[in-house]
Amino acid sequence: MIIKPLGTESAVITAARVVRLVNSHATTKSTIAIANSVAASITLLPLSSEIVEKDIGAAVTATGGTVTGVPVAFSN
Repeated sequence: MIIKPLGTESAVITAARVVRLVNSHATTKSTIAIANSVAASITLLPLSSEIVEKDIGAAVTATGGTVTGVPVAFSN
């Protein structure tokens, strides 16, 4: 998969459909909450990243860890 960043990393991402989230903390996991029509959450382990598809305008918030995100496009 080819990932193309569409901006710079920040703590809050709302205006994107696909985002790459990174937890750069060495020991603390993070709970990622995605606000949309159905509340959703995932756990992001220390020193890991995930690509998440969400609704445009749905805020992504993190509790614990050191999480940043960036809007991305991708292709196979």
